[in-house]
Parts: sequence; structure tokens; C-alpha cells
Amino acid sequence: MTVTIPEWFDWALKQQPEHLDILLDETPTHYRAWGSPQDPLIVLVHGGAAHSGWWDHIGPHLAEHHRVVAPDLYGHGDSGYQNEYSLESWATQVMAVAQAETATKPIIVGHSMGGFVALTAAREHGQD
Repeated sequence: MTVTIPEWFDWALKQQPEHLDILLDETPTHYRAWGSPQDPLIVLVHGGAAHSGWWDHIGPHLAEHHRVVAPDLYGHGDSGYQNEYSLESWATQVMAVAQAETATKPIIVGHSMGGFVALTAAREHGQD
């Protein structure tokens, strides 16, 4: 059986993201980034038991007109671990990554558990 990889998928995976790190409350946060830092920001939040690499086939497509970042939530991927996890701590982490990139409000997109993180970020930080 021959498997054909769609051209858009193959193209996206060939676009290498930047790998960046910030420190928040003594816990490292790793994130991937595509696009120009001068463009409006989109933050992509992965689901549970996942990592920022799950967005490697999506991020490059959004980066034509946006700066796109995808953090590894605490306890996932290349970010550090904490004693306890909550939607609120992950939302604060997402906003810290956004603030490391720009002073303007980001667009936040979440998949599965990341959707709950995005909603919590809007609830907790939307009026800041």
C-alpha cells in the first residue's frame, strides 16, 4: 500500500519553527514560533497528554499574516513540571508566553483540553 502525503502537510512540516524558552515562577516554558514578531499574535494551545509539536502542520499555514506560537503546557513536552496543575496556572502560562511576544492581546486557539485553557485565559485575563 502506498501512502500519499498531502502537499500542504508535507510543506508545513518542512517549515522549521523557532524554539524559544521563558521562565515563569522558576518553571521553564518551552514554545515554538512561526512568522514575523511584528504581526498579530496567535497562540495555539495543545490538548492533554500532547505537546506543541502537535501544531507543526498548522502553525506555518497561519504564519503568513500572524506571529504564531505554541507553548508546551506545564507537565508536557519540553516545559517544566509543577506539583499541581490547573486550568488557571496553564492559562497564566499561556498569557506569559503571549506577553513575551507582544504587548497586544493575542488570539488564542485551543484543541481539546487546550480549549478549556483558552476559555480560562479569556475569563481570567480578558479584562487585563
